[in-house]
Amino acid sequence: MIYLSFYTTTHSMQGEAEAKKRGLDAALCPTPRRIGGSCSLSLRFDGPDAEAEGRAFFESMTVPCTLYRMEGEEEPERLAHRDA
Repeated sequence: MIYLSFYTTTHSMQGEAEAKKRGLDAALCPTPRRIGGSCSLSLRFDGPDAEAEGRAFFESMTVPCTLYRMEGEEEPERLAHRDA
């Protein structure tokens, strides 16, 4: 699965609203414990194009956030990061 973690709850909620507006297969969810350093909410991208959608959405973000891939019990792989 692909997770986009934000650093504030406000940014998480704004991200969810924007993803829904774009019709993406994404949902707000609790940030997995193995992904640290963020607020308690992340945007999870599902579906066959989850990584491509997550990467494209990340590129459009103007707030601090980090994109991760996490499969099963493996450690999360950090795909991209944006500071303020």
